[in-house]
Amino acid sequence: MKKLKEKTPGVIGALCELAVGVLLLIDPLTFTEWIIKALGVILIVVGVVNVVHYFRSSPQTGILERKLSIGILSLAGGIFCVVNPQWFAATFPALAVIYGVVTLVTGVMKVESAVNMLRLKMRNWWLCAISAVVTVACALIIITNPIGTTAVLWIFVAIALIVEAIIDFVTVFLPPKKDPNEV
Repeated sequence: MKKLKEKTPGVIGALCELAVGVLLLIDPLTFTEWIIKALGVILIVVGVVNVVHYFRSSPQTGILERKLSIGILSLAGGIFCVVNPQWFAATFPALAVIYGVVTLVTGVMKVESAVNMLRLKMRNWWLCAISAVVTVACALIIITNPIGTTAVLWIFVAIALIVEAIIDFVTVFLPPKKDPNEV
């Protein structure tokens, strides 16, 4: 049971990557629009909760927590996302670079995991290394953006996410065996 709990975050992460990849592959623009609208609804809820909390708290607490400004900014951002999700598609090149940087950070973290597995003489370290190389390569392609159209880039990102998810899923379920030559 303990081993299953340890694997749960990895499995959930791989399943999320797979789901996002498949949905992006099916209809990238609609999927992105719905994600932005969902984020907008979440921001609106967070905004309302913060504004209500501000007015229900004492003046001293309100001054210290800044819930009113956080609430108003969250409401504004949420309403913008719900009303104008197309804006994000128009600013996609900048968002792609941000996504590429986040992906690059993830790839570097995977490189560290692969090196740690190698140093611990785990037999399946190379799977993590493959995942790291794929992630870093995808990040560099996204950042340099050699692909001309948004739709093609979304398809590329979708396929990369699906491949990463499969490799991550396999890595989670392979037993972390040490090298038999270890002393």
